[in-house]
Amino acid sequence: MKFLKNKKFLLALLSFSFMALICAQNAGNNVSENSFSEYSFIEGCKAYSAGDWTSAVFSLKRAASFEENHKPETYYMLINAEIYSGDFQGALEDCVYFLDEFNDSFYEANVIYLKGRCYFSLGEYDKAVITLSDFCHQYEGHDMYATSLFWIGESFYACYQYDDARALYQRVVSEFPDDSKAPACQYRIETINQREREEKLLYLLKQTGEEYLFAKEEYEKQLKVFSSETTATTRQKLYEAQKKNAELEEKYRLLENELLQLKGMAPKNEESVEESSTSSKELELLQILKAKADETKYLLENNKRE
Repeated sequence: MKFLKNKKFLLALLSFSFMALICAQNAGNNVSENSFSEYSFIEGCKAYSAGDWTSAVFSLKRAASFEENHKPETYYMLINAEIYSGDFQGALEDCVYFLDEFNDSFYEANVIYLKGRCYFSLGEYDKAVITLSDFCHQYEGHDMYATSLFWIGESFYACYQYDDARALYQRVVSEFPDDSKAPACQYRIETINQREREEKLLYLLKQTGEEYLFAKEEYEKQLKVFSSETTATTRQKLYEAQKKNAELEEKYRLLENELLQLKGMAPKNEESVEESSTSSKELELLQILKAKADETKYLLENNKRE
């Protein structure tokens, strides 16, 4: 998970951290020669640079409690460290605080984006859409613009609003084909398209199954008539009912095979987004219809023998 796509901000943070490290080396990491606030900040920078997010959060929070460290860089690093450590609630609270305290900061745009990402990670999709949409309106030329569109699309996708999600994915693919999120957007488009094909096939299976059951009842009715009458008209009706059963059985089999083949061609996602699947209720319905179809086939074969 990469939140720091913007190279300018990443370089600025790393430069800031390295400056702090130089200070630490010059001071020999001697707490007695530096104030405790400086020491906490330096330790936070060291942990941040090393990717030790838990230690970075601890030290930067401690550093932020001192007035001399009450500055945008401290909180911006803290927010990112919290996100990397998985503390999205803590990061969200610090985003809100940051935007209240440092609303004219160099990092303001990125913090708004990170706030939206925190909402998404916490499952608050409506708030994620609102926050990230505001970001896109305010910072149209920002490096994180395409990524924001992707996460807005993901929010819609999580809420089953597939048409809205697909429109945003298609926009990223067409307008930002070189963006790192373009492959994930293309995967989502394919997933949504396949889901629609599956739903259409399931609908056709359901309709065919119901028609099959009706035809079965009609055939059984004709069998009863045939047992008491032997007219040519009755035999013709019985033949037509039997033929319709056979056609419906073949249609059902072909639809079922097509659905299985479609599932076998499901797109593979490199970003590990959730897989598309048929609901258990739909699978249960298919099993019931298939069982009834097998039962009808059995009855047909027995009646032929008789």
